[in-house]
Amino acid sequence: MCPSAVPNPDKQKSIQQAFSVSGIGLHRGQLCQATFSPAPADSGITFIYNGKSFPALAENVTDTQRGITLGEVTLVEHILSACAGLGLDNLVVSLSSPEPPILDGSALGFVQNLMAAGIVELDQEKRFFKVKKSLKISEADAVLELFPFAGFKIDFMIDFPIIGEMNFSYSGDFKEIAPARTFGQVSELESLQKNGLAKGATLDNALAIGPHGYVNQPRFPDEPVRHKVLDLLGDLMLVGRPIHGAIRARKSGHRHNVALAQKIREEAKNA
Repeated sequence: MCPSAVPNPDKQKSIQQAFSVSGIGLHRGQLCQATFSPAPADSGITFIYNGKSFPALAENVTDTQRGITLGEVTLVEHILSACAGLGLDNLVVSLSSPEPPILDGSALGFVQNLMAAGIVELDQEKRFFKVKKSLKISEADAVLELFPFAGFKIDFMIDFPIIGEMNFSYSGDFKEIAPARTFGQVSELESLQKNGLAKGATLDNALAIGPHGYVNQPRFPDEPVRHKVLDLLGDLMLVGRPIHGAIRARKSGHRHNVALAQKIREEAKNA
């Protein structure tokens, strides 16, 4: 694994050296140390907790409520999104608690630490999934569609109470979405905490929405839809390979993202 002066987008990548970050988890509120280590080509992204390995693949997802759960490890999508944004294919993430640190609620902290550790090219080529036919996931008014496209792009629309409709188009500049934080309505907080969620949520790691709009200062006027794109990118890492295609998302969430990732993996097996 040797550093390259000019990154090759077609080569698999990992990090040059291991590092650790610590902080509380968003939902459990427990302190966690996450150690990121280099991994060889074709090994993918793997989370390790309590002596067990949890590969980041769609068939290993056990829950999609308020985040992605892989067996005993939960809320992995921000780390996966950082990997997607940096083109990382192979990584081992060892956790001292079942939920990674939420940091500031976005992918930015993970991106900064991964870049500081050094991105290295591996000898093997990336194994792209090139979309040849359209795929669609729909449920009520939620729609997630994948189309053939020479490249990669996402068009996302959300429509939530108070903040209304927001649209965002993403075509590969991760700086546009990396700082976008997780968000939620203040009115939901008590209910979430009664159900064992959002125990670590604060105004420092989440964008809060009150009855009259944002409670704390947003980083972007359309920060919620940017975060939805961030989550989608992380969830699509569960395909196990980068995608060449166009995505149209309307009011979709983790459940739909994972369903699409599962469909893509089925298509890849039959290709």
